[in-house]
Amino acid sequence: MANDSPPMFSNTIALCLSCLGCVVGTGNIWRFPRIVANNAGDTGGLVFLLVWFMFLMLWSIPVILIEYSIGRFTRKGPVESFAILLGKNYRWLGGWVFLVTVGICCYYSVVLGWCLYYFIHVIVYPLPANVTEAKLIFSTMSESNYPILTHFCAVLLTTLIIWKSVSTFEKVNMVFVPALLLIVLASFIYAVTLADATEGIKYLLRPDWSQFGSARLWVDAISQNAWDTGAGAGLFIVYAIYMPRKNGVVKFGTLIPLTNNIVSFISAMTTLATVFHVKVHIEKLNPSNDKDLKAIVAILSDNGEANTGLTFVWIPTLYNLLTGGRAMAVFFFLCLVFAGLSSLVAQMELIIRTVEDFGAKRKYALPGTAVVVFLLGLPSALNINILVNQDFVWGFGLLLSGMSLIFLVFRYGTHRGHRNCCMNVLAGANRFRKEVVNDYGIGDWPLPIVWAVIVTFINPIEVVGMIGWWVYDQISTDSPPWWSYSSETLFAAVSQWFFWTLVLISLNYFFGNRFGGGSSTYRQFDLEDDDHVNEHAQVTLIRSGTSGHTLVSSMTEKTPLTDSTGNGALYTNESTHL
Repeated sequence: MANDSPPMFSNTIALCLSCLGCVVGTGNIWRFPRIVANNAGDTGGLVFLLVWFMFLMLWSIPVILIEYSIGRFTRKGPVESFAILLGKNYRWLGGWVFLVTVGICCYYSVVLGWCLYYFIHVIVYPLPANVTEAKLIFSTMSESNYPILTHFCAVLLTTLIIWKSVSTFEKVNMVFVPALLLIVLASFIYAVTLADATEGIKYLLRPDWSQFGSARLWVDAISQNAWDTGAGAGLFIVYAIYMPRKNGVVKFGTLIPLTNNIVSFISAMTTLATVFHVKVHIEKLNPSNDKDLKAIVAILSDNGEANTGLTFVWIPTLYNLLTGGRAMAVFFFLCLVFAGLSSLVAQMELIIRTVEDFGAKRKYALPGTAVVVFLLGLPSALNINILVNQDFVWGFGLLLSGMSLIFLVFRYGTHRGHRNCCMNVLAGANRFRKEVVNDYGIGDWPLPIVWAVIVTFINPIEVVGMIGWWVYDQISTDSPPWWSYSSETLFAAVSQWFFWTLVLISLNYFFGNRFGGGSSTYRQFDLEDDDHVNEHAQVTLIRSGTSGHTLVSSMTEKTPLTDSTGNGALYTNESTHL
């Protein structure tokens, strides 16, 4: 292996827990139950769950498989991965994937800071007795300087965790993630033993078939799934850099999202069981509501400031009504802290790794990234409306980021130099599936042809449909008008996307030839990172150019080769995995 090759995860357990920690975050624990309630209709949330699961299979898993595959294959972050696989003119598309994660990371650390604040607050102070008191606690916190301090603490903790890359954050994840899952499971077991808890679970699983006709439900289902699983954020590209070839990307790309969604489902059952248990107290908590199903749903779907109503207002209030509720509140916010940290670790590691790809040493890239994330997150810490805007802009931007990855797959087999493939619309996905996944992996599940069909035909339709409905919904909304520049308007989102796209394309145009990738470097893939590499492995030399890569030669060799011209790349093609 080349001397500058990245380190690897020490074992499969560490890899599995790190990848799970990458996606199990605050969105699973507090966002998902609220989204379910918002789309439950009059009788229950089963329809949303069905659509949500469908998008897991038809959006999140296919996109995540792309991320895992290109990260392990190229050993680079998203920007250079696009340059290697498609050519240097496509760096800006990888830059979009990078940019979306940077945008999310900067306000996500602020939200993690809130969780830190509440974790300490529920230890030191009594839980709020009613909703008014709970709202006062949150508004007092958000309008003070505490968000700046806790945002700083969140960034500092994450920086310490990733100080030595995978060698440190895998150790932390091996503690944080099992503790997080244990707290989630313990909370669920406790919640389902409460009186009337089964009513909450029945509500979750009861259908309101009319909701199939709700466009909002479909948009919320796909956006929640993307947010839940991290599909399109590029996080798995970076974690896959540290995966040996014998770690199956198809196995991880399928099982990790499934496990993540199970955690979301358990969290929803826990929340609903708790809320239905205290339904007899609803009139006391919020006299404006009636003691019926609609009042309970109103609690679950209460967005509050910055969509925090359920987490920071209702959860502490409801736990105050339970025996041992204060201890449960402490564990709840500790769970949020663990979940948020494990996700923020992945986000900051992506930024650092991308900077390293352009030649920076980690000892400079790490503190530089920490300073940038802290400074760019300050506006969100100082003004909650800015945080709402950034969440709106970059949260929906995940779909566009996912579409960039799908374009990479499509373009991979149909770019210049492979014109013979253009007659087959599945050429790009099939070639990617064969060369980057099935031929390169060792001992993995084969990636089936159905995946190529999904990313070629279904995924583009999903994105166009969701964006089209979102635009229509924004334009048809009177308050605020779509052309105004407020927290959650069409103009606010599109103007920011347009500006940053111009910046990325300009940087690509003026500075694209000054860095590695494309026609200026070679990739030497790590034949020796696996003890059982066949000495008769077929080695294929790929020359990367402006329009992508072209086959130069194919030979049999027992050791890795490099291209003396500095313009080639090597990978193994084991005949037993065709």
